[in-house]
Amino acid sequence: MKRKTEFVEELCADEAVCFIATRYHVTPRQLLRHFFAREACVPLEPNEVEILKGLCGMVRNDRITDIKTR
Repeated sequence: MKRKTEFVEELCADEAVCFIATRYHVTPRQLLRHFFAREACVPLEPNEVEILKGLCGMVRNDRITDIKTR
């Protein structure tokens, strides 16, 4: 089983996470930190929130490797 930090690293490398982070001029790690903490520092659109929820749900279910095969 992968450690939590490995999941976060893989999420940071995800295409969708990188795209959203670029839109808001933050790093993928900053975006995820704000998202996990439910901070409103990054004003995400509803579809972006759903994308991040889906990716984070894959992490909770230990299915992060499925992201790369879409």
